[in-house]
Amino acid sequence: MVTTALPLMLIAGCGQESSSLPGAAVSKSVTSKPTTVATKAEVAKLPARGKQKLAAPPAVAVFGMIYIDSTTGKEKIFDGASWVPHDNTVDSYYASRKAPAKTAASMVQTDVCTDGDPACTPSGAHGGPGTNPAGHYAFACSVCHKVGGRVSFAKNGPAFGAGLPAPTFDATAKTCSNIACHAVSGTFSYYVYDWGLEDYVLTTISYGGGAPRPTSSWFSTGAAGCTACHDDPPRSGSTGSNVWHSGNHGNQGPTGDRNQCQFCHPDAYSPGNGIGNTITNPALHANGVANVQATFTSACFTCH
Repeated sequence: MVTTALPLMLIAGCGQESSSLPGAAVSKSVTSKPTTVATKAEVAKLPARGKQKLAAPPAVAVFGMIYIDSTTGKEKIFDGASWVPHDNTVDSYYASRKAPAKTAASMVQTDVCTDGDPACTPSGAHGGPGTNPAGHYAFACSVCHKVGGRVSFAKNGPAFGAGLPAPTFDATAKTCSNIACHAVSGTFSYYVYDWGLEDYVLTTISYGGGAPRPTSSWFSTGAAGCTACHDDPPRSGSTGSNVWHSGNHGNQGPTGDRNQCQFCHPDAYSPGNGIGNTITNPALHANGVANVQATFTSACFTCH
């Protein structure tokens, strides 16, 4: 998947002189554990600028972080899940790894019909399973609800949002409120080259927020689609519309490969038009985290 550090700025990523945080000693510690994506608390401890020269990959990282292997001198960049070559060999690196097939998936939840109601006959908003087109793209009602013939929110389900009051259903208006899916927001941290500073800079943006998405009547059938939770493509970053969701990412138009969901996200898919319509990994899609795992190409390193 921005003040002064815009990802739109272009600079050759490879061949730059290595640098480190002023006054910081070069780490010589070696870790055998795989690198994990930094949590919000861990982001505050990451170096604000520069590449790190290390004997082993950092224990935690964010998208776009670069480190130089002190043994081989090779640069590596974090693609959101693993360290890959930060040079033109990245193309062959990914080519040698066969990506799993992307297939549509329905979200399921085990907490179904446990509230004592005798009939499992959910119906109503979002289109629901079996409607054409499928509301929420075939997400089962049980993703957010205890399904017992009435609207009841599963207390361990994704409808409950951190910091939000409990979701409620207005039986008169037949509408819902305080639904986590209708108030998507958070922060995302990454490294990007800053022309003014001539260095890679840790940047954190905010996305989403503002007024929750309007909730239609529970008896309004039909497809809810991606736009029930967020814009498609998503917007509302700290710049209003981040470059990677603008339809002009990577010097390509909306139909270009670099503007498709799957180019940066492991949980969604676009049919080639820049508009996502398929969830491929439900476990990642509704987990409250912006999962970014790009498939870098050597052309990406004019920005990253």
